[in-house]
Amino acid sequence: MSEFEPASRVSRIKQSASVAAAARVRELKAEGRRILDLTVGEPDFDTPEHIKGAAVEAISKGETKYTSVTGTPALQTAILQTIELRTGIHYTPAEITIGGGAKQVIFTAFMASLDAGDEVVVPAPYWVSYPDMVLANEGTPVVVTCGEESGFKLTPEALAGALNERTKWVILNTPSNPTGAVYSRSELRALADVLANFPQVYVLTDEIYDQIYFGTGRISSLVEVAPELKGRILAVNGVSKAYAMTGWRLGYAAGPAHLIAAINKLQ
Repeated sequence: MSEFEPASRVSRIKQSASVAAAARVRELKAEGRRILDLTVGEPDFDTPEHIKGAAVEAISKGETKYTSVTGTPALQTAILQTIELRTGIHYTPAEITIGGGAKQVIFTAFMASLDAGDEVVVPAPYWVSYPDMVLANEGTPVVVTCGEESGFKLTPEALAGALNERTKWVILNTPSNPTGAVYSRSELRALADVLANFPQVYVLTDEIYDQIYFGTGRISSLVEVAPELKGRILAVNGVSKAYAMTGWRLGYAAGPAHLIAAINKLQ
């Protein structure tokens, strides 16, 4: 038998540092070591009892069959209501997609939209998976370093310097993993003003941590601050962090219907 040769796209991807560190933590815990695990975004409390109870009840009722790729009508309604409650922005069922976790939704969005040579702006520090998901889908990550002097946040000047005719996406993660940086409404507005000059650029706003915030006021979404960009924003979220449901693998995104339709073709 000939030696297995992985697809070329596999060679573009580095091993996830957080996954490797998490595996080492599990090994040490199995040896009886006491370890404070800060490797992955895992809440330190269990899934709430009413959620577990509802899942058990659904299983008992036989609600274990195939559904639409965009979930059950009840789930769609719950997601649409949640988005509108938090942002004030109305979406229709044709403008949301649901997947096996926010990571899968992001990967599928890139798969549905990137061609070879397309660039994706990735502010750094960043979640380790962003550049590799871009590379796996033949895109080119453009890493923009955001230092302590800017609060580890992308500035309008840095954004403008990174954008060009090849740019397809800008990733905006707020609250940020790993820094915890949160963009204010005025900071989001300033970024939106730059994006207005680049109408071909889409924005992926990763808002999975939007309910884990200990500051004053509340988290703002780019689509809420700049509703005129709604047709170019894919707002990604899920239940993993806020509800301690990481293992349940339920993520979703809201965005323009044409992009959502392309994503759903791949689900």
